[in-house]
Amino acid sequence: MIEIVAALCIKHFFADYIFNPAYQPTNKHIYGSIGSLAHLGTHMVFCVLALVWFLPLNIVIYAMLFDGFIHYHEDWLKTKYLHKKGKISKKFKRIITGLDQLVHILTYIVIAWAVT
Repeated sequence: MIEIVAALCIKHFFADYIFNPAYQPTNKHIYGSIGSLAHLGTHMVFCVLALVWFLPLNIVIYAMLFDGFIHYHEDWLKTKYLHKKGKISKKFKRIITGLDQLVHILTYIVIAWAVT
């Protein structure tokens, strides 16, 4: 289980911070936008790459779809809320971003629990 959680956390780092082009966060508040779908695709590809070493392909696909669904909607809700709120304090923005990251990490724990 720990290997799967670790692989998904590493996947998250690469997909959210290394391979997340600058244009993506600016329009993720729009459901179905090119940026949000490109970001989703990045996460799904990296999810497969992270899990294919540990699990059968059919399980990897289910995990990827679950991760993609949760990740997409969490990011969309976060960016929609932040976009709608407009100017907020740096502290509150950090709290919202931290909550977003917590949801992603908890998603990886759920995936690891479900597949082991």
